Amino acid sequence: MALVGVEAKRNHFEDMFGEGKGFVIEDPDYLYLGNVTTNKNTGSGASNYSMFSVFGKINYTWDNKYLVSFTLRRDASSRLSTEHNYDWFPSVSAGWRISQERFMENTRSWLTDLKIRGAYGVNGNDIIANDAFYAKYAMDLDRAAYAIGGGNSLAAGALRSRSTNPDLTWEKTYQTNVGFDAAFLNNSLTISFDYFHKKTNDMLVEKPYIATIGEGGYCWYNGGSMVNKGVEITAEWRQSVNKDFSYSIGLNVTAMKNEVTGLMDDIYYTWGGGNGRDKSIVGQPLGSWMGYKTDGVFRTQEEVDAYKEKYRISFGNPAVGRVRYVDTNGDGEISDRDRTWLGTDLPKAQFGLNLGAAWKGFDLSLFFNSIVRDAWNNSRFYTDFFPLWTGNHGTQLLDAAKAYDSYLKTGYYSSDVPAPSVNNSNNENESSEYFIEDGSFIRLKTLSLGYTLPKNIQNRLRLKNARVYFQAQNLFTITKYSGADPEGLGYPYALPRQYTFGIQFGF
Repeated sequence: MALVGVEAKRNHFEDMFGEGKGFVIEDPDYLYLGNVTTNKNTGSGASNYSMFSVFGKINYTWDNKYLVSFTLRRDASSRLSTEHNYDWFPSVSAGWRISQERFMENTRSWLTDLKIRGAYGVNGNDIIANDAFYAKYAMDLDRAAYAIGGGNSLAAGALRSRSTNPDLTWEKTYQTNVGFDAAFLNNSLTISFDYFHKKTNDMLVEKPYIATIGEGGYCWYNGGSMVNKGVEITAEWRQSVNKDFSYSIGLNVTAMKNEVTGLMDDIYYTWGGGNGRDKSIVGQPLGSWMGYKTDGVFRTQEEVDAYKEKYRISFGNPAVGRVRYVDTNGDGEISDRDRTWLGTDLPKAQFGLNLGAAWKGFDLSLFFNSIVRDAWNNSRFYTDFFPLWTGNHGTQLLDAAKAYDSYLKTGYYSSDVPAPSVNNSNNENESSEYFIEDGSFIRLKTLSLGYTLPKNIQNRLRLKNARVYFQAQNLFTITKYSGADPEGLGYPYALPRQYTFGIQFGF
């Protein structure tokens, strides 16, 4: 089979707005922007995005054993440089249904199907601002006006808000997949395995710039490379025990490792959270955290005295109940040079478990999902540290206050939460291991229980099908994470439990 195609698309967007205050007459007949007396403001904007593609595909199968597919496409995008806005993206895949070979005949009593497959392809990415390539200028009376010829009369001017890059081109990902699909015991057991390796080059980044460049130094570049690699495994068992009862168990597992492998020289130590001096995100996962390692809190005054005697203190102010920082670089000094990479919230592994059963007219299904990872709980900034903001705090501060009162009597501070303080002399607003928790979880995502009326009753009622069911979502979560939701992280709304009762029938 062969396929050839052409695709052209264009998106055009325009907007305008107007606002103001102080209507002298609030009658609807007079509610026009020209009648406002204060804060009059108007604006408008527009953007365009176009892409033109040509593509072809060839599939070939011989004897239901050998499968080959080849695809080639050429894409051109308006978001990229006019000199480099197109590129070619090929892909090829092949499969061998080895179970159909003669030398596998002795396995057919237990091996239903076995296919070995592999694929290699190149994908392009142009997902940046529609006007990312263009040099932009904005009319601005405040920052670009000038009194031409002197006097108090200002002439409106324009300032540069973005620079152009004539070499801006496609971000490209080179992906290799190898794996197999297998079925056993007349398809009772199926297993799929995939190993993938994705190398991304010419990553699209908007790098920071030094102030001496002046206005409009922001610009998009192809400035980095990254690798994702891992495995995906899916297994399912289905069995009919008798005419009334059957069940199924399905499990999928994904484990992946991400690493930034290269950056432009001028952003090598700054982009992605680097310290700007000697620590780069190259060699770390994308989105890694830079901060201070910690070792709990100081429990006694003796611990504080020993700490001060051992280290020169250039960062923080050690005291009972305060966070204890670690001398990461081993130079005998607690300073900003001890900032290091602390990890990432990218999943180390993801799991999904499907359980299903049917007995006579009843059916039951459950879906569990799980992620193994670390999590940055930024809510601790607000709940655990009294001087860092003026809003509400967590009740754990009350327990910390009681622990400090107890310390004044016993000489030992027993809380894991820093003691309440009216100042931030220990720099606890800085990024540190204190904000990192175990973000792993197991969640019963969906439960469904139903009953289908027997066929003889459906026939009497002249129904084609009739089923009543109960469904529940987010029934429970097992986790050590103290934030709102270990799946969404950040500041999401907590997922509600949802219960649904329903009836399905057809005539």
